Parts: sequence; C-alpha cells; structure tokens
Amino acid sequence: MELVLEVINTPELKEGCSQSWRFKQSGGVLGRSPDCEWRIEDQSFYVSRQHASVSHDDNAFYLTDISRNGILLNGVETIAAGEKRRVEHGDTYRMGGLYLRACLVAPRNVRASPAAHSSGAGHPVFAELDPLAAWQTHDRNHYLSGDLSSLMEERVGSSGVDPYVSSDREQLLLPELVPVPLPAARCYPTSADDTAGFFRQRLAEALDVDMSGVDSTACEALAIEVARLFKQCIDGLEHGASTRNELESELGACHPEAGSGRERTVDSVDAGLIIQQLLQRQSGQASRMISRSFRASRSHQVALLAGCRAMARSALEHFSPQRLHWQFEHEDKPWLRTAGNRWRAYVRHHRTLAQDDQWTTGLWSRDFLKAYDEQIRLINTLYPN
Repeated sequence: MELVLEVINTPELKEGCSQSWRFKQSGGVLGRSPDCEWRIEDQSFYVSRQHASVSHDDNAFYLTDISRNGILLNGVETIAAGEKRRVEHGDTYRMGGLYLRACLVAPRNVRASPAAHSSGAGHPVFAELDPLAAWQTHDRNHYLSGDLSSLMEERVGSSGVDPYVSSDREQLLLPELVPVPLPAARCYPTSADDTAGFFRQRLAEALDVDMSGVDSTACEALAIEVARLFKQCIDGLEHGASTRNELESELGACHPEAGSGRERTVDSVDAGLIIQQLLQRQSGQASRMISRSFRASRSHQVALLAGCRAMARSALEHFSPQRLHWQFEHEDKPWLRTAGNRWRAYVRHHRTLAQDDQWTTGLWSRDFLKAYDEQIRLINTLYPN
C-alpha cells in the first residue's frame, strides 16, 4: 500500500511544484525546503520549510505536524504539533490556502508494460477513480481484443517468438485512443466562513483560550480590543522607560564622582517602531524589544529595593550605641553618666550630621548606588543577550 497526496486547489500552488506525490512505506517530509521529498510552496508562504512528515507503521500511514503554523484535518480539527495522526482514505488536510487530499492505493507494478505507463502519463493520480477513464480503458481493451487481434497474431508469427509470451515482454506499439482533454483545474475560493473560522482558530491559539462558542462578530470585537490593549501596553512601556532613564540620570547626578564610572544603559521603547516591525512581519525584533523593556523594569525595581536596604542598614549602624560612644570619645567628651547628658550629646551629634552634606551624599554613593549597581550587574549576567 502507498499513500498519494494531491493538491486540490492548484491555483494556490506555486509554479514549479509538483501537484501530487506518492509516498512509499519509507515515508518522507513535505515542505518548502529543497531537502524535502515533496517540495511544496503556497502563494501566502504559510507552508513551513518542513511542514509535515509521513511515516508507515503496522500497515498504516501516519502524518505528523512538525511545523509552527499547524494543519487542519477535514476542515474541523487541528492536528496537534508532534502528534502522529493515522491517514484515512479521502482525508483532506488544509495548510493555509492549500487543500491536500489523501488516497491509499496499491503499489505500482514494476513489470507493467511501457505502453500502460505512457498512456497514464499526464493524468492526475486520482484518474483511476474516474468512471470515464475506466470506460475508456474497457473500450480500448475491447477494440484491441477484436480488431487488432489479427495484427498481433501476424506480428508474433513473423517474429518467431513464442506466442504464449506476454505482450509486455514484446513491447508492442499498439494504437491508442486519443485521450479526452482534462477540464481546466477549478479554483476553489475560500468562503468567508472558512476565513473567519481560520482567523478565530489562530486568535484562540495566540491567546491560549477556547473560542469554540464565539461567533464572528464577537471574535472581531475581541481582536480590536486586544489591539487597543496592546497599544496601551506599549505606550506604558515607553513612558516607563523614559521615567527609568530620568531616575538613572538623577542618581548619577547626586554624586558625580561615583556616577562617572557607572555603566548606565539607556532603555528606549518606541511604540510606533514596534507596530511598524509587526506590519513588516518582523515580530522577532518587536518581541525582543518588549521583553528587554520588561526585564529592565523588573531589574530597576529589584535594584531599588537592594539600594534602600543597604542605605537603611548603614544609617542604623551609624546611630548604634557603640558607634555613638566612639564618636563622643573622639570629640573628647567626658563619659556620659546620666541620661540627660547622653541626650544632649546625641542632639548635638544629630545637628552636626544634618549640616554635613558629605555624610548625606555618602549614604547615596557609598551605600545606595553601590548596592543598586551591583544588583543590576548580577541580573544582567543572567541575560547575556
């Protein structure tokens, strides 16, 4: 048994591609790549480089979807990626605008006569199912058995060959009926319902939701709302990137000495550029830009938390009793034996720190910025690209 796949709507098939292909038990791959057994391309570039594979197991053929765009079985069911689906006689497979029909046929007879091969050339693989073709074959055999019998006997007798040898061994050139010209291939226009159903299926896969009970009007409204929310999300990313860049500049301006050596990356998100990339089918670049902006936002939040913790620990340590005791001894103050003396010394010390800009700046440069930059550097090592 062999599997024959034939393109039903040939206008959707690119010029130079075979309309049908016969798969033996060894199987094969079909797709746009020249390395595939059946190289098939459609007008809308829906077919992947390696779209599906055909295999044979336990006297049955199986078709496996190995693409990202998917295959629709008999117009109602989508074959899951990587799933081996048994091929039944008469099954139809949809790949974008291409419709393929499957036919399970007997293997070709390797000892068939050349005349039989030449008479079948140029006809579709499904011509054997056509009653008109069967009638022509029967009619041709009838004429051969009657009117040409004497001619065959005369040739066999004159050649001196055993009359019981089959005609395919003799390679006789027998007259044939002129084949009836095949009608032009019909164009199967895709109906509006099929187009809407295909769009609803792709939208459901992108959103990872079940939309089997959603009609065309609700599906169109959902798509418009998704586009509006997407534009709102991109605008929010653009404003968030601008705010982060301003905060980065302000943090560096608080202490120029520390900020001069910092490696500050400018994050920019352009909503118009992302939409243009999507229109030009450059979804990979748009996806990387959006992912990079979200990652920068998360890194900024984590780094802010790390910097605030470091600054709080430094301030708490500075006002510890042991640190104050050392500070008072450094100022040649007598040992504080009463609570009132300790409190007045603390007030004087706090007033001195409030007037000391160098100590305040040190909290940023020595503690906050150091912890902030270190956290950003650690996060960036997780995403080298």
